[in-house]
Amino acid sequence: MQLTELKEIITRQNLHNLAGNRSFGRGENYFESGLVGPITEKTGVISAKVHGSHTYETRLKIVAAPQGKARLNHSCTCPIGRDGDFCKHCVALGLAWIAKANIVGAEERATGRTSTRTSVPYKEISLKDIRTWLEGQGSKLILDMLMDQVKTDSHLRENLTLKIAKENAGGIDITAYRRAIRAAFHTSGFIHYNDMYEYADGIGEAIDSIERLLKEGFAQEAILLCEYSFEQAALAIGDVDDSDGHFGDICERLGALHLAACKAAKPDPVDLAKRLFDFEMMDSDLDLFYDTPQVYKTILGKPGLGEYRRLAEKEWSRIEEKGPGSRDTGYSGKRWRITSIMESLAKADGDVDALIAVKKRDLSHPYSYLSIAEICKEAGRRDEAVAWAEKGLSSFPKNQDNRLRDFVACEYHRCKRYDEAYGLYWIQFAEQSGLEQYKKLMEYARKIKRVEPARKDALAHLRKEIEGEKKNPNIRYWHVKPDHSRLVEIFLWEKDGDSAWTEALAGGCSDRLWLELARLREKEHPADAVDVYKRLVDPVIEQKNNVAYAEAFRMVVKIHELMGRLGKPAEFQSYLANLRLRHKPKRNLMKLLDKL
Repeated sequence: MQLTELKEIITRQNLHNLAGNRSFGRGENYFESGLVGPITEKTGVISAKVHGSHTYETRLKIVAAPQGKARLNHSCTCPIGRDGDFCKHCVALGLAWIAKANIVGAEERATGRTSTRTSVPYKEISLKDIRTWLEGQGSKLILDMLMDQVKTDSHLRENLTLKIAKENAGGIDITAYRRAIRAAFHTSGFIHYNDMYEYADGIGEAIDSIERLLKEGFAQEAILLCEYSFEQAALAIGDVDDSDGHFGDICERLGALHLAACKAAKPDPVDLAKRLFDFEMMDSDLDLFYDTPQVYKTILGKPGLGEYRRLAEKEWSRIEEKGPGSRDTGYSGKRWRITSIMESLAKADGDVDALIAVKKRDLSHPYSYLSIAEICKEAGRRDEAVAWAEKGLSSFPKNQDNRLRDFVACEYHRCKRYDEAYGLYWIQFAEQSGLEQYKKLMEYARKIKRVEPARKDALAHLRKEIEGEKKNPNIRYWHVKPDHSRLVEIFLWEKDGDSAWTEALAGGCSDRLWLELARLREKEHPADAVDVYKRLVDPVIEQKNNVAYAEAFRMVVKIHELMGRLGKPAEFQSYLANLRLRHKPKRNLMKLLDKL
């Protein structure tokens, strides 16, 4: 491809249109900072490594398009590029190529030659070449070039600002660092998913500056800046799409940096405890700290841990108790955080009774009783565990938790109270008589050698329930049809295909189960399978999308194969012609059927 053709496609405007304002600006900074490695060119393909906090393989490709026009394809190994978006690295590569092409174009104009594939290739200028050239220039030229870069590169400008502020203040200008951190976290509106990586990358550079301070011996300043970053993160989290958990990574890194700075600076333990507690109780979607007493134990010492405990107990005293009849069954963030803190303190002390006392403050859910029962069991207090679990069942007679029932049943079995354990599994099946509860019931029945009577009773109960549903379909939820699907599922799980087929014929089942039955009957009962596939093809086609057409085509292929085995190829051709006639307007389906 000729240089002039490439220059028509790879232009600043096209790069800007593909990337958008934010990514284009960052890509321009990368290019101007010299972060694009040597460019490799092949027919219509331009590639290079783009450096930064990481190094990524980036490629631009010119591909032909209808009406003779060409378009620019792109790829990059960075997270944004892997999602298919035109990232800052693609922008940087495009701008670097434009700069290179302009040099080559100037050479062509000067020599009167036209660039071809056989012409002398352009020699890449390496970083070493640039350094050698700069060493031979006057200081004013270099200063002018650096100032031009400072005007366009916000990160370089911020780094120089911090260095100058440090020198002018004779130490660290905290205000300047805070300004840089605030700018990094500033959102200027909602940050969407596609922009989140770039946004988090900018915050990462701000954290880098704090990390450098710590390495230079400014540990106290690093603590203050980490804590300021925590505040900014808490403010920003509501304005970003953090689906990929970038903020979690940011907070984890800040937390590790804060801990390292505290170890180096050895701040006043009482003051530190107050700040840590305030951060842990902060009303934010971020979990800034977790298990603080254990993580900061050696730094806080007895004075700090004592202050932390005092603050926690003071806050805990304001938390109201909630029992089974409580109207307030919600769980506010503040309550969750102080509860977590009190549990952490009790665990650190190894005090089981204190931990139970924390859990007892909220008994508004069946699971609360299970949590206490599990604590008692782990502590070897099995009788107490059973008592708490039984109390949970009796406290919620109309809203029982199957996890609590399973716990009690397991303990009953341990005590050889088999009938009572079986009764709890039976209740679960009777309430929700589907395959999963049937499997759970039969698993326990095998354990106590009661399989046959359990199976007979369960199937009889299920048949009676289905008959009731048929008479009054509104008894069950709207998405459960009054058919024999649950019986079919059970027989299929028991590998009794014939009984499953008989049940489906007698009372019907879901299309998914009919397909499974058809696949099972293909070998020995091909005619049965053909009937099922024929009946299901039309409803699938009526979904009117390409995925459905592909599924319908697979069924038609299967019908073709099975009818061939049955010696009915002519009958299949008649079926296919009729199918094509009924669905003739569906062109994509017709293309698939043409293969037959």
